[in-house]
Amino acid sequence: MLSRAKPAVGGDLPQADKRKKKGRKIPKLEELLSQRDFTGAITLLEFKRHVGEQEEDTNLWIGYCAFHLGDYKRALEEYENATKEENCNPEVWVNLACTYFFLGMYKQAEAAGFKAPKSRLQNRLLFHLAHKGIPCPQCVCGPVLLQVGLLRCVSRSPGCLPSANS
Repeated sequence: MLSRAKPAVGGDLPQADKRKKKGRKIPKLEELLSQRDFTGAITLLEFKRHVGEQEEDTNLWIGYCAFHLGDYKRALEEYENATKEENCNPEVWVNLACTYFFLGMYKQAEAAGFKAPKSRLQNRLLFHLAHKGIPCPQCVCGPVLLQVGLLRCVSRSPGCLPSANS
């Protein structure tokens, strides 16, 4: 059956379709992150990477989004690639350490955590590693001292469980 609204051959699109296409905008990364739309953010970042409009911290942002989506293996790949770049952002190390932690790779999490700059997240990560039985390398306190109830640490390092509690 023929339609009067849409010609069978050739012709322009109806006005309503033109208006729909005009109103579409590509969202900004900040908007997607503020809405916690990590899937949309990864899609945008991968598109920019494919087109060649990649920014310097693209690996970091893709890793961040993948981590928050629960795709820890993908986040690990992105963060490891970011650490291999020249002048990598120092925040990559704490994010990499958190990813290792969530994958159950506690020794690697500790090593990456100590490469990270001092921050509240680094301190919290090292605290959780201490709960997993990974002792602080600078600390003379051991799990035995924790059981006895001595909650003072002479090294006062951020990874030491007694140090964090005192």
